Amino acid sequence: METDQVILFIPPVHWNYYPYRDQELPAVLARQGYRCIYLNPLEYRGCEKARRFSRVNPRPDVDGLSIIDRSTRFRKSFFLFLYENVLNWKAVKQYNPDVVIGTNHLTAVLTCLICHYMRLRFIFDVTDDWELVDTSLAGKFYKWVIKRIMARFAYAITTTSHKQFLYFNSLRKQHTRIISNGVSPEIVSTLKNAVGSGKYSMEVNFIGSLRDWYDFDLLFDVFKELPELTLNIYGQGPLFQQLQNRSIGFANIHIHGNIENQYIPALLMRTRFGMLPLKSNELNDSTCPIKLLEYWAASKAVIATPVAEVIRIGGDALLYADSRESFLEKARLLLYDTELADRLGKMGLRKIEGSHNYESIANQFKEFFTLP
Repeated sequence: METDQVILFIPPVHWNYYPYRDQELPAVLARQGYRCIYLNPLEYRGCEKARRFSRVNPRPDVDGLSIIDRSTRFRKSFFLFLYENVLNWKAVKQYNPDVVIGTNHLTAVLTCLICHYMRLRFIFDVTDDWELVDTSLAGKFYKWVIKRIMARFAYAITTTSHKQFLYFNSLRKQHTRIISNGVSPEIVSTLKNAVGSGKYSMEVNFIGSLRDWYDFDLLFDVFKELPELTLNIYGQGPLFQQLQNRSIGFANIHIHGNIENQYIPALLMRTRFGMLPLKSNELNDSTCPIKLLEYWAASKAVIATPVAEVIRIGGDALLYADSRESFLEKARLLLYDTELADRLGKMGLRKIEGSHNYESIANQFKEFFTLP
């Protein structure tokens, strides 16, 4: 489909960061014929210490998608926040988009306001409860000021979780919708041709950000009791060194660094089943976990902590565990009940094929492009 519509994206992370919704949605829309413009966040002095600027997953060029690099000699400050907001607004004037999609919680607020008064469609896509991740003054400013401005003035609000939806829907009813996360089209395509391979391996591969919203203590405790099963943990994050040091005492637990997106399908296919040990807290109750969806795309059964959003999207397509003992029990069950593992894996794959893929997600966003 060819179209002359221009979509401008204001994301919080670099184009070559981990492949999240921020990158997958513009790539799919560009392949569908839209002209998409991705504004890399403004690089400032000292930003190399900020993880969101990391180039950990170099991505190929996409026809119809322009990546705009920006930099300044300023340091991180309130002035920089204002400056980036102004630059984003100048980009709107320069590129004259038909739709603006903002996922940056801080630096899209001025653009949102001006788009409202110009009757230009601004979609605020809320992919997590950011104020629970960043508890600094910036997070508080977002929670009490910016979040409410976005709710009032954005043309549409899209959220990945029911909890986020309830908040925004309480402030505004029109054009507020849940659009859950999905799996990279490249991963889905690769896995489609490999489903079934390696399903009886004796390893579990966990791929994710090594942060404290996962209960890694629980994982270590479980695999201590399963010496016949190997746990490979891939990723980077604040807990990397701590986990690597702890793994020295375990023959069956290995901590690896970051892995590029192209190698993820092979790891997913080799995993016996998926494990998602989320801590039971407010943040995880409002996060749509991509890790769960990736396991499902590989037709893998999953054991997960029963947090609110996992229950909402998972239903009866996975096993739930809320303690070391129950995770261990469910892991042993999936090791030996291959019929159950196969059935759960197929149920998860159907969810990916139905809605948790970026063709479906893009189509849901496109409805806002054409509403009167």
